[in-house]
Amino acid sequence: MGPHEIIEWILYGIFGLILLPIVVFGFVKTGKKRMLALMTAGVLCLMFGSFLMSQPDEEDIKAQIQENVTAVKPYLAKEFPGEKWTISTVPFQKEGYQHVNPYVITVVFQNEPDAKYEYSLNDQGNVELSGFSSTNDLSEFKHLK
Repeated sequence: MGPHEIIEWILYGIFGLILLPIVVFGFVKTGKKRMLALMTAGVLCLMFGSFLMSQPDEEDIKAQIQENVTAVKPYLAKEFPGEKWTISTVPFQKEGYQHVNPYVITVVFQNEPDAKYEYSLNDQGNVELSGFSSTNDLSEFKHLK
């Protein structure tokens, strides 16, 4: 069981701990209090269900990452013609990478191996440079466009 599944089960547990007393209260009481408690439980179930449905699943995220890679390649070819590069992505939901944005595409140019450039897509779907770093302090960052 991975960390993603553990978090999911924690969410289910918290939801159950909130919902269970409301449902028990609804069955113990009568009249308007019962109806109010059961309606509250129903509304909470609908809200939690819509929350779960709105969360992208792993396959959607992986597909979006591939779309981002597909968008970055022609951008690099246009901006840096004749150059060679290596593209890498963050392993989604793997140990040690949960805190890293999976949609960022890391590029290392062959003629600048000590520098890493991070590209992402903005809200309009355009590729933009979102960060850069170097393994040494001597890099001049030749590819800042």
